[in-house]
Amino acid sequence: MQEKKAVGRRRIEIFTGLILILVAFSYISSLLLDFKFVSPYATLQEDLSYLSEHIQSQKFSSLAWLITALITALAAPFYFLLFKKHLRVLPYINGLMMLSASVGFLLMSQVGMELHREVSGLVADGVEQAEDSVKLMLLDQFREEQLFRLIGSSCVGLWALGLGLGKFRISRIPIVSAVLLIISGPVLIFFNWHDADHLGRTAAMAGIIIGVMILCVRLINKGLSE
Repeated sequence: MQEKKAVGRRRIEIFTGLILILVAFSYISSLLLDFKFVSPYATLQEDLSYLSEHIQSQKFSSLAWLITALITALAAPFYFLLFKKHLRVLPYINGLMMLSASVGFLLMSQVGMELHREVSGLVADGVEQAEDSVKLMLLDQFREEQLFRLIGSSCVGLWALGLGLGKFRISRIPIVSAVLLIISGPVLIFFNWHDADHLGRTAAMAGIIIGVMILCVRLINKGLSE
């Protein structure tokens, strides 16, 4: 009986490591394909003109975030099963953060696809001919997409912080991974809401991804070696 439980635990460690690696790679892909507007100081007409010229890039960005949202939601149960025996409250909080991040990215991709359809129609009729009310509606959609982006990535920062704090109770979490996650999580949240274009935000995202990858390699090696 004990042997079966040990085998089941090792399988969960391996599967959790693999799916978190998949989440990390999907997040990297989404960031690489992420669509950026001209500038926060650009006019609405400049943003619409730029979007109309890069409408396919915006569509691919929305699809990439949709995939990231689905994979993140799929990873949440594996994460919960792995850590629920070692921690009391933290797995519930972190599982909720993973699901919240998934919902944020899902809503972001949904609004992005709606924005793509609207702008595609404008391109056919001519962006310059669009009424001001239509332009303002598109601007509201863009702001809504950005809000869901900030919510989703902030939940990722909270999840990273919670995962790093688990080091105080779980020895299998590498110290390097824990330090990266504990530092990068709050930094990502800070720059999300204060300066989303700051280099510190990019460094924080990189720190979270590296920290998660180190943990995943440790989980997979531990599961296979035992």
